[in-house]
Amino acid sequence: MNGSHRLVQVPPGVQCFVGDEARRRRRIEERVVAVFEGWDYEEIIPPLFDYADVFADGALQTRTYSFVGRDGSLLALRPDFTSLLAKIAAGRLAGRPAPIRLYYSGEVLRYEPPRAGSQGELFQMGLEHIGGEVLRADVEVLAMAVECLEALSVRGFILAVGHVGVFTGLAEAAGISGATLAAVRDRVESKDSTGVSEALRQAGVSGPAADSLVGLATLAGDAALLDEVRRISTPSRIALDAVANLEGVVTALHEAGLGEHVALDLGEVRGLDYYTGLVFRIVAPGLGFEVGSGGRYDSLLGRFGRPLPAVGFMLGLDRLDLLLQRQEVSLPSAAEAAQEVGGSTLGSALRATRGLRAEGRRVRFAGEDA
Repeated sequence: MNGSHRLVQVPPGVQCFVGDEARRRRRIEERVVAVFEGWDYEEIIPPLFDYADVFADGALQTRTYSFVGRDGSLLALRPDFTSLLAKIAAGRLAGRPAPIRLYYSGEVLRYEPPRAGSQGELFQMGLEHIGGEVLRADVEVLAMAVECLEALSVRGFILAVGHVGVFTGLAEAAGISGATLAAVRDRVESKDSTGVSEALRQAGVSGPAADSLVGLATLAGDAALLDEVRRISTPSRIALDAVANLEGVVTALHEAGLGEHVALDLGEVRGLDYYTGLVFRIVAPGLGFEVGSGGRYDSLLGRFGRPLPAVGFMLGLDRLDLLLQRQEVSLPSAAEAAQEVGGSTLGSALRATRGLRAEGRRVRFAGEDA
Protein backbone atom coordinates (compact mmCIF):
# COMPACT_ATOMS: atom_id res chain seq x y z
CA MET A 1 0.00 0.00 0.00
CA ASN A 2 1.49 3.35 -1.02
CA GLY A 3 1.53 6.50 1.12
CA SER A 4 -1.53 8.13 -0.46
CA HIS A 5 -3.67 5.05 0.20
CA ARG A 6 -2.56 4.92 3.84
CA LEU A 7 -3.80 8.46 4.32
CA VAL A 8 -7.42 7.59 3.46
CA GLN A 9 -7.74 3.93 4.54
CA VAL A 10 -7.69 2.32 7.98
CA PRO A 11 -5.23 -0.52 8.55
CA PRO A 12 -6.42 -4.13 8.20
CA GLY A 13 -8.13 -5.45 11.31
CA VAL A 14 -9.51 -2.14 12.60
CA GLN A 15 -12.99 -0.73 12.06
CA CYS A 16 -14.88 2.50 11.55
CA PHE A 17 -18.63 3.03 12.01
CA VAL A 18 -20.69 6.05 10.98
CA GLY A 19 -24.29 7.19 11.43
CA ASP A 20 -26.85 4.36 11.55
CA GLU A 21 -24.08 1.76 11.94
CA ALA A 22 -22.78 3.47 15.06
CA ARG A 23 -26.30 4.13 16.35
CA ARG A 24 -27.27 0.46 16.04
CA ARG A 25 -24.17 -0.63 17.93
CA ARG A 26 -24.92 1.90 20.65
CA ARG A 27 -28.44 0.47 21.05
CA ILE A 28 -26.98 -3.01 21.51
CA GLU A 29 -24.54 -1.73 24.11
CA GLU A 30 -27.28 0.14 25.96
CA ARG A 31 -29.47 -2.96 26.27
CA VAL A 32 -26.65 -5.14 27.53
CA VAL A 33 -25.41 -2.52 29.99
CA ALA A 34 -28.97 -2.09 31.30
CA VAL A 35 -28.93 -5.78 32.26
CA PHE A 36 -25.59 -5.37 34.05
CA GLU A 37 -26.88 -2.34 35.95
CA GLY A 38 -30.12 -4.14 36.75
CA TRP A 39 -28.20 -6.85 38.60
CA ASP A 40 -26.32 -4.17 40.60
CA TYR A 41 -22.96 -4.46 38.87
CA GLU A 42 -20.72 -1.40 38.98
CA GLU A 43 -19.12 0.02 35.85
CA ILE A 44 -15.35 0.12 35.62
CA ILE A 45 -13.34 1.88 32.91
CA PRO A 46 -9.84 0.38 33.08
CA PRO A 47 -6.78 1.78 31.30
CA LEU A 48 -6.27 1.14 27.60
CA PHE A 49 -2.73 -0.10 28.29
CA ASP A 50 -0.80 -1.42 31.26
CA TYR A 51 2.50 -3.09 32.06
CA ALA A 52 3.03 -5.98 29.68
CA ASP A 53 3.59 -8.52 32.45
CA VAL A 54 -0.08 -8.13 33.47
CA PHE A 55 -0.90 -10.07 30.31
CA ALA A 56 2.19 -12.30 30.34
CA ASP A 57 0.45 -15.55 31.24
CA GLY A 58 -1.87 -17.46 28.95
CA ALA A 59 -2.69 -17.82 25.28
CA LEU A 60 -3.00 -14.06 24.69
CA GLN A 61 0.68 -13.37 25.31
CA THR A 62 1.71 -13.92 21.70
CA ARG A 63 -1.20 -11.79 20.43
CA THR A 64 -0.51 -8.71 22.56
CA TYR A 65 0.66 -5.42 21.08
CA SER A 66 3.60 -4.31 23.23
CA PHE A 67 5.66 -1.13 23.18
CA VAL A 68 8.32 0.61 25.23
CA GLY A 69 7.21 3.65 27.24
CA ARG A 70 9.22 6.87 27.50
CA ASP A 71 10.53 5.69 30.89
CA GLY A 72 11.73 2.39 29.43
CA SER A 73 8.86 0.30 30.83
CA LEU A 74 7.49 -2.48 28.63
CA LEU A 75 3.79 -1.72 28.14
CA ALA A 76 0.98 -3.45 26.28
CA LEU A 77 -2.40 -2.51 24.83
CA ARG A 78 -5.10 -4.49 26.62
CA PRO A 79 -5.85 -7.77 24.78
CA ASP A 80 -8.66 -8.58 27.22
CA PHE A 81 -10.35 -7.12 30.29
CA THR A 82 -10.24 -9.99 32.76
CA SER A 83 -6.55 -9.77 33.66
CA LEU A 84 -6.82 -6.00 34.09
CA LEU A 85 -9.85 -6.23 36.36
CA ALA A 86 -8.19 -8.95 38.43
CA LYS A 87 -5.22 -6.63 38.99
CA ILE A 88 -7.49 -3.71 39.92
CA ALA A 89 -9.53 -5.85 42.32
CA ALA A 90 -6.30 -6.91 44.03
CA GLY A 91 -4.80 -3.41 44.01
CA ARG A 92 -6.97 -0.32 43.94
CA LEU A 93 -10.00 -2.22 45.28
CA ALA A 94 -8.01 -4.25 47.84
CA GLY A 95 -9.93 -2.68 50.73
CA ARG A 96 -13.33 -3.47 49.25
CA PRO A 97 -14.97 -6.57 50.71
CA ALA A 98 -15.99 -9.42 48.46
CA PRO A 99 -18.01 -10.13 46.50
CA ILE A 100 -17.11 -7.42 44.01
CA ARG A 101 -19.36 -7.06 40.96
CA LEU A 102 -17.91 -5.12 38.02
CA TYR A 103 -18.88 -4.64 34.38
CA TYR A 104 -17.07 -3.10 31.43
CA SER A 105 -17.73 -2.04 27.86
CA GLY A 106 -14.95 -1.10 25.51
CA GLU A 107 -12.31 -2.13 23.01
CA VAL A 108 -9.50 -4.65 23.20
CA LEU A 109 -6.69 -4.98 20.69
CA ARG A 110 -5.01 -8.22 19.67
CA TYR A 111 -2.71 -9.29 16.90
CA GLU A 112 -4.48 -11.63 14.49
CA PRO A 113 -2.67 -13.36 11.60
CA PRO A 114 -3.75 -11.74 8.31
CA ARG A 115 -6.75 -13.59 6.89
CA ALA A 116 -10.14 -12.71 5.49
CA GLY A 117 -12.45 -11.28 8.11
CA SER A 118 -9.92 -11.26 10.96
CA GLN A 119 -10.22 -8.34 13.36
CA GLY A 120 -7.60 -7.06 15.77
CA GLU A 121 -9.83 -4.36 17.26
CA LEU A 122 -12.79 -5.86 19.13
CA PHE A 123 -15.54 -4.25 21.21
CA GLN A 124 -16.43 -6.32 24.26
CA MET A 125 -19.12 -6.00 26.92
CA GLY A 126 -18.75 -8.15 29.98
CA LEU A 127 -18.63 -8.56 33.73
CA GLU A 128 -16.65 -10.13 36.53
CA HIS A 129 -18.06 -11.52 39.79
CA ILE A 130 -15.11 -11.61 42.19
CA GLY A 131 -15.02 -13.31 45.58
CA GLY A 132 -18.53 -14.74 45.77
CA GLU A 133 -19.61 -18.24 46.76
CA VAL A 134 -18.84 -20.46 43.76
CA LEU A 135 -22.16 -22.08 42.87
CA ARG A 136 -24.20 -18.97 43.61
CA ALA A 137 -21.91 -16.78 41.48
CA ASP A 138 -21.85 -19.28 38.61
CA VAL A 139 -25.64 -19.41 38.28
CA GLU A 140 -25.94 -15.63 38.64
CA VAL A 141 -23.52 -15.01 35.79
CA LEU A 142 -25.17 -17.56 33.52
CA ALA A 143 -28.64 -16.13 34.23
CA MET A 144 -27.35 -12.67 33.33
CA ALA A 145 -25.92 -13.95 30.06
CA VAL A 146 -29.34 -15.38 29.20
CA GLU A 147 -31.04 -12.08 30.07
CA CYS A 148 -28.67 -10.11 27.84
CA LEU A 149 -29.60 -12.25 24.84
CA GLU A 150 -33.29 -12.01 25.73
CA ALA A 151 -33.01 -8.21 25.97
CA LEU A 152 -31.72 -8.21 22.39
CA SER A 153 -34.51 -10.56 21.18
CA VAL A 154 -31.98 -13.15 19.97
CA ARG A 155 -33.74 -16.37 18.96
CA GLY A 156 -32.70 -19.94 19.62
CA PHE A 157 -29.55 -19.18 21.58
CA ILE A 158 -27.79 -21.81 23.71
CA LEU A 159 -25.24 -21.62 26.50
CA ALA A 160 -22.94 -24.59 25.95
CA VAL A 161 -21.69 -25.30 29.47
CA GLY A 162 -18.73 -27.42 30.51
CA HIS A 163 -16.20 -27.66 33.33
CA VAL A 164 -12.43 -27.51 32.96
CA GLY A 165 -12.09 -29.63 36.10
CA VAL A 166 -13.37 -32.73 34.31
CA PHE A 167 -10.61 -32.50 31.70
CA THR A 168 -7.98 -31.44 34.24
CA GLY A 169 -8.80 -34.30 36.59
CA LEU A 170 -8.79 -36.94 33.87
CA ALA A 171 -5.55 -35.60 32.39
CA GLU A 172 -3.89 -35.76 35.80
CA ALA A 173 -5.19 -39.29 36.37
CA ALA A 174 -3.84 -40.31 32.95
CA GLY A 175 -0.45 -38.84 33.87
CA ILE A 176 -0.13 -36.49 30.89
CA SER A 177 1.51 -33.06 30.95
CA GLY A 178 3.52 -30.67 28.80
CA ALA A 179 3.22 -31.00 25.04
CA THR A 180 0.97 -34.06 25.28
CA LEU A 181 -1.44 -32.20 27.56
CA ALA A 182 -1.56 -29.25 25.14
CA ALA A 183 -2.14 -31.52 22.15
CA VAL A 184 -4.91 -33.48 23.88
CA ARG A 185 -6.62 -30.31 25.08
CA ASP A 186 -6.52 -28.86 21.58
CA ARG A 187 -8.11 -32.01 20.12
CA VAL A 188 -10.78 -32.12 22.85
CA GLU A 189 -11.61 -28.46 22.18
CA SER A 190 -11.89 -29.31 18.47
CA LYS A 191 -14.30 -32.21 19.25
CA ASP A 192 -11.85 -34.59 17.58
CA SER A 193 -11.96 -37.89 19.49
CA THR A 194 -9.77 -39.59 16.87
CA GLY A 195 -7.15 -36.88 17.33
CA VAL A 196 -7.30 -37.29 21.13
CA SER A 197 -6.80 -41.04 20.77
CA GLU A 198 -3.85 -40.56 18.41
CA ALA A 199 -2.14 -37.98 20.68
CA LEU A 200 -2.46 -40.35 23.64
CA ARG A 201 -1.21 -43.32 21.58
CA GLN A 202 1.86 -41.39 20.44
CA ALA A 203 2.62 -40.51 24.06
CA GLY A 204 2.18 -44.13 25.14
CA VAL A 205 -0.72 -43.29 27.46
CA SER A 206 -3.52 -45.76 28.08
CA GLY A 207 -5.94 -46.83 30.79
CA PRO A 208 -9.41 -45.82 32.06
CA ALA A 209 -8.60 -42.09 32.35
CA ALA A 210 -7.18 -42.04 28.82
CA ASP A 211 -10.31 -43.77 27.51
CA SER A 212 -12.44 -41.18 29.29
CA LEU A 213 -10.48 -38.33 27.66
CA VAL A 214 -11.27 -39.79 24.24
CA GLY A 215 -14.97 -39.86 25.07
CA LEU A 216 -14.89 -36.34 26.47
CA ALA A 217 -14.34 -34.77 23.07
CA THR A 218 -17.82 -35.63 21.79
CA LEU A 219 -19.77 -35.66 25.04
CA ALA A 220 -22.43 -33.01 24.49
CA GLY A 221 -26.20 -32.80 24.90
CA ASP A 222 -28.84 -32.06 27.50
CA ALA A 223 -28.85 -32.54 31.27
CA ALA A 224 -29.58 -36.26 30.87
CA LEU A 225 -25.89 -36.67 30.02
CA LEU A 226 -24.82 -35.93 33.61
CA ASP A 227 -24.92 -39.60 34.58
CA GLU A 228 -22.64 -40.45 31.66
CA VAL A 229 -20.30 -37.60 32.58
CA ARG A 230 -20.17 -38.91 36.14
CA ARG A 231 -19.43 -42.43 34.89
CA ILE A 232 -16.45 -41.46 32.75
CA SER A 233 -15.13 -39.19 35.54
CA THR A 234 -14.72 -42.04 38.03
CA PRO A 235 -10.92 -42.34 37.54
CA SER A 236 -10.49 -38.89 39.14
CA ARG A 237 -11.72 -37.29 42.37
CA ILE A 238 -11.09 -33.86 40.82
CA ALA A 239 -13.26 -34.74 37.83
CA LEU A 240 -16.06 -36.05 40.06
CA ASP A 241 -16.04 -32.83 42.12
CA ALA A 242 -16.29 -30.87 38.88
CA VAL A 243 -19.29 -32.94 37.81
CA ALA A 244 -20.98 -32.21 41.16
CA ASN A 245 -20.50 -28.46 40.61
CA LEU A 246 -21.78 -28.75 37.06
CA GLU A 247 -24.84 -30.66 38.23
CA GLY A 248 -25.60 -27.96 40.82
CA VAL A 249 -25.43 -25.26 38.14
CA VAL A 250 -27.61 -27.13 35.65
CA THR A 251 -30.19 -28.03 38.31
CA ALA A 252 -30.52 -24.41 39.46
CA LEU A 253 -30.89 -23.12 35.91
CA HIS A 254 -33.60 -25.67 35.12
CA GLU A 255 -35.46 -24.79 38.33
CA ALA A 256 -35.31 -21.14 37.29
CA GLY A 257 -36.94 -21.94 33.94
CA LEU A 258 -33.77 -21.44 31.88
CA GLY A 259 -33.28 -25.07 30.85
CA GLU A 260 -34.18 -24.46 27.20
CA HIS A 261 -31.11 -22.24 26.84
CA VAL A 262 -28.62 -24.63 28.48
CA ALA A 263 -26.73 -27.56 26.97
CA LEU A 264 -23.80 -29.60 28.26
CA ASP A 265 -20.54 -29.64 26.31
CA LEU A 266 -17.74 -31.44 28.11
CA GLY A 267 -15.43 -30.77 25.20
CA GLU A 268 -15.65 -27.09 26.11
CA VAL A 269 -12.25 -26.61 27.80
CA ARG A 270 -11.58 -23.02 26.57
CA GLY A 271 -8.34 -21.82 25.05
CA LEU A 272 -7.23 -19.34 27.74
CA ASP A 273 -5.02 -20.88 30.40
CA TYR A 274 -6.53 -19.06 33.37
CA TYR A 275 -9.90 -20.89 33.37
CA THR A 276 -10.21 -23.33 36.27
CA GLY A 277 -13.86 -24.39 36.59
CA LEU A 278 -17.17 -23.72 34.86
CA VAL A 279 -16.75 -22.60 31.23
CA PHE A 280 -19.31 -21.75 28.59
CA ARG A 281 -19.81 -20.27 25.15
CA ILE A 282 -22.92 -18.72 23.64
CA VAL A 283 -24.11 -19.80 20.20
CA ALA A 284 -27.21 -18.99 18.17
CA PRO A 285 -28.71 -19.88 14.76
CA GLY A 286 -27.50 -17.62 11.99
CA LEU A 287 -23.87 -17.40 13.03
CA GLY A 288 -21.21 -20.06 12.61
CA PHE A 289 -19.23 -18.99 15.67
CA GLU A 290 -19.86 -17.98 19.27
CA VAL A 291 -21.11 -14.51 20.22
CA GLY A 292 -19.80 -14.67 23.76
CA SER A 293 -18.01 -16.84 26.27
CA GLY A 294 -16.94 -16.98 29.87
CA GLY A 295 -15.93 -19.08 32.81
CA ARG A 296 -14.38 -19.39 36.23
CA TYR A 297 -10.77 -18.34 36.89
CA ASP A 298 -10.08 -18.94 40.58
CA SER A 299 -6.29 -18.74 40.38
CA LEU A 300 -5.86 -15.49 38.45
CA LEU A 301 -6.24 -12.99 41.32
CA GLY A 302 -3.59 -14.87 43.29
CA ARG A 303 -1.03 -13.64 40.75
CA PHE A 304 -1.71 -10.12 41.99
CA GLY A 305 -1.60 -10.93 45.69
CA ARG A 306 -5.31 -11.30 46.51
CA PRO A 307 -6.41 -14.92 46.05
CA LEU A 308 -10.15 -14.90 45.39
CA PRO A 309 -12.49 -17.05 43.32
CA ALA A 310 -13.94 -15.28 40.29
CA VAL A 311 -16.20 -15.88 37.32
CA GLY A 312 -17.26 -13.73 34.37
CA PHE A 313 -18.31 -13.58 30.75
CA MET A 314 -17.95 -11.44 27.66
CA LEU A 315 -20.20 -10.62 24.70
CA GLY A 316 -18.67 -9.46 21.43
CA LEU A 317 -20.57 -6.45 20.16
CA ASP A 318 -19.37 -6.98 16.58
CA ARG A 319 -20.65 -10.55 16.53
CA LEU A 320 -23.92 -9.65 18.24
CA ASP A 321 -24.53 -6.95 15.65
CA LEU A 322 -23.92 -9.44 12.82
CA LEU A 323 -26.16 -12.04 14.49
CA LEU A 324 -29.04 -9.59 14.92
CA GLN A 325 -28.80 -8.61 11.27
CA ARG A 326 -28.83 -12.25 10.14
CA GLN A 327 -31.79 -13.03 12.40
CA GLU A 328 -33.46 -9.86 11.08
CA VAL A 329 -33.95 -8.47 14.57
CA SER A 330 -34.64 -4.75 14.37
CA LEU A 331 -33.59 -2.41 17.14
CA PRO A 332 -34.97 1.14 17.31
CA SER A 333 -32.07 3.04 15.83
CA ALA A 334 -33.35 5.52 13.26
CA ALA A 335 -32.82 9.06 14.44
CA GLU A 336 -35.56 11.68 14.38
CA ALA A 337 -35.35 13.82 11.24
CA ALA A 338 -33.52 17.04 11.99
CA GLN A 339 -35.34 20.36 11.69
CA GLU A 340 -33.33 23.03 9.94
CA VAL A 341 -33.43 26.28 11.90
CA GLY A 342 -32.44 29.73 10.69
CA GLY A 343 -33.23 33.34 11.50
CA SER A 344 -32.99 36.89 10.31
CA THR A 345 -29.73 37.27 12.19
CA LEU A 346 -27.14 34.82 13.40
CA GLY A 347 -28.09 35.50 17.02
CA SER A 348 -31.84 35.04 16.47
CA ALA A 349 -31.18 31.80 14.61
CA LEU A 350 -29.08 30.57 17.50
CA ARG A 351 -31.79 31.56 20.02
CA ALA A 352 -34.48 29.69 18.02
CA THR A 353 -32.22 26.65 17.74
CA ARG A 354 -31.53 26.58 21.47
CA GLY A 355 -35.25 26.84 22.16
CA LEU A 356 -35.94 23.72 20.12
CA ARG A 357 -33.03 21.91 21.78
CA ALA A 358 -34.52 22.76 25.18
CA GLU A 359 -37.61 20.84 24.03
CA GLY A 360 -35.40 17.86 23.14
CA ARG A 361 -35.77 18.32 19.38
CA ARG A 362 -33.14 17.28 16.83
CA VAL A 363 -31.95 20.31 14.89
CA ARG A 364 -29.58 21.35 12.13
CA PHE A 365 -28.31 24.88 12.68
CA ALA A 366 -28.68 26.87 9.43
CA GLY A 367 -27.64 30.24 10.82
CA GLU A 368 -28.54 33.55 9.26
CA ASP A 369 -31.10 33.52 6.41
CA ALA A 370 -29.63 34.38 3.06
